[in-house]
Amino acid sequence: MKKRNILYTAVGAMMALTMSSCNDWLDIPVDGQSTSKELFADGDGYRSALHGLYGSMAKPLLYGKELQYGLIDFFSNQYKTAGVPERYFTSVRYTAAANRKFNDPELQPTLDEIFREAYKIVAEANNLIHNINTEADSKFSQGKMERDMILGEALAVRAFIHFDMLRLYAPAPIIDDGGTYLPYIKAFPEIQGQHVTVKAFIDNVIADLEEARKLVKAYDDTPLGISTSVNGKARYYNELEYGLEGANNKERIDAFFMGRGYRFSYWAITALLARVYQYGATFDDARYDLAEACAKEVVDCEVTTSSHTFTPFKNEDFEFKWAEDPEVMKGIRMESNLIFGVYNYNQVRDAGVENNFPKEPGMTTGQMFIADVEGQEIFKTVSGTDEKENDIRYTRLLFTPRGTEVKLSMKWYVSLVNTTSSSGASTNNPTLSVLPLIRTSEMRYIMAETAARRGKLDKAYEILNGMREARNLGTSPLTVASTFDAFQKDLVREAQREWISEGQLFYLYKRLNAPVKRADGSVAPFSKEETILPLPVNEKL
Repeated sequence: MKKRNILYTAVGAMMALTMSSCNDWLDIPVDGQSTSKELFADGDGYRSALHGLYGSMAKPLLYGKELQYGLIDFFSNQYKTAGVPERYFTSVRYTAAANRKFNDPELQPTLDEIFREAYKIVAEANNLIHNINTEADSKFSQGKMERDMILGEALAVRAFIHFDMLRLYAPAPIIDDGGTYLPYIKAFPEIQGQHVTVKAFIDNVIADLEEARKLVKAYDDTPLGISTSVNGKARYYNELEYGLEGANNKERIDAFFMGRGYRFSYWAITALLARVYQYGATFDDARYDLAEACAKEVVDCEVTTSSHTFTPFKNEDFEFKWAEDPEVMKGIRMESNLIFGVYNYNQVRDAGVENNFPKEPGMTTGQMFIADVEGQEIFKTVSGTDEKENDIRYTRLLFTPRGTEVKLSMKWYVSLVNTTSSSGASTNNPTLSVLPLIRTSEMRYIMAETAARRGKLDKAYEILNGMREARNLGTSPLTVASTFDAFQKDLVREAQREWISEGQLFYLYKRLNAPVKRADGSVAPFSKEETILPLPVNEKL
């Protein structure tokens, strides 16, 4: 079990209690508004450049929509596109996505834009990395710790973006043919790198992430670093826990060291490593164990003080369980099990959320993202038991627009009232500004799958049934299967419920080569052509 003991003096205070203005670092020009020489003239420029990377990730073309709950979830058959009234859905582009017709002229331009936008972030990260590698520690207000933190996070961004491009534009390892598909670009400036094999690509991702988590650990192991990651409210709303570093004088903390849930902290990088190790385990079976170790380190983390023990990622406190009215639900982002997400204050406006998840049909322009609950039978167990009346992922995390009988994801419901936290005061739907990318539920699935692969099916089901209990299914545990194939079916069914409108199911189906229910009722894995997006004709950025 990974433990953090903070019964030492507040050495971290020297970094945490800087007297500079909390938001000065956000005001540095970014995104082409200045030259690298101007931007990196002082340490604050590096802070701003890093902030720009995360901001670019949150754009609607990437994790603000299309790779969050948009195109990526049409790829996985999550949404209904046929047999619904035209006032609900008429989009040709999303229909092509649902049929995985990647070369459709209405769809392919968007796929090309996604590729280019992603590799632009890689280029921006490489620019930051290239410059910071020559800088002295003294250039940064908190010296080596801050320099290493920025460098580590930039490496993690580079790895994260590359990895998702691999999951989209190359075959999964389970059907890999040894071909070269994508470039892993590390140099700056470089706009078109040499393509490498899937195995070599994954090795590059792992190398970047292993280095990155060593670099950021120097901050995340300090009293303040622990305090800002100790629970969901600390990670996303800066509500620091009483008795931990900074809670009594939060106004004096440099804002750059807050909001760790929106950044690649040690925990987010370790969780991402678990994801990558699992994805590449086809090439090296030992990587399943490495994935499990990383996942377990996150989930089992403990922090001890003289009076209390904190478990930052173990407890799942779902506030929305206690309210039926969507307008007053809290915690629909499930911050307690969210490890990493990016942020866009204007998410509702920028992504047109109400067009896709409207409260009534008149609010959409034919692009309603209707969960195909019945067609995919996701709230029936593999053996056929219907659980939707009890599972909170149905009763609380889906809603029905007025005047319809369809189901939409509650995770993207635009409330008229504040739903950020117990003490927040904003009215700009701040909860919807949190764009979830890595959850502890995935870490638990990784632990369960590895146990099942190692023949420990009792342990695997203990994990799944523990999760089900937290989701109001404690009285109906899954029966322990006797084979891995049977376990995999139960795992996929749980993931189908967990990841509605969160952009993860397509990757799961692809990694496992899992059978998927088709529109005609047949069940079969996606073909190779259905899982590999075409590269732009011109890859130059």
